[in-house]
Amino acid sequence: MTYSDPKYPIVNPSPSVDDCVKSMRFRDYAVAAGVTASTWGYGYIFGKPVRLPTASTAAALGFTFAGFLVLEDTRGRLMGFKENAREVRLYGAYKEQIMPRPVQDRRYPTAVSVKDLVTPVRPQPTFKNFD
Repeated sequence: MTYSDPKYPIVNPSPSVDDCVKSMRFRDYAVAAGVTASTWGYGYIFGKPVRLPTASTAAALGFTFAGFLVLEDTRGRLMGFKENAREVRLYGAYKEQIMPRPVQDRRYPTAVSVKDLVTPVRPQPTFKNFD
């Protein structure tokens, strides 16, 4: 996913494939069917000498791609990186939510410790010996 903090409530911080499949929406099924059908059509159109075997192979590859695409989208919703109001309503929010950090300069991020989100991990520089 991403290295930034989630913008939405976390439902499951580490969802398994079963959790993702159980929380699929109608849109996810439509995307999987549409990608599979379109890749079958692509294989049929461009596989002129042997159209049906090429179309079947393209559909298998399209179904694999659609599975990865749908799992990524569902995992993003469960982890709070995408809009997940329906999942929060159905499964509830995770008991430990990430506290939002203040926005800082994105070009120079600083690592923060787990215990205290305010204190940076790297020490503050001292300029006493620079004369």
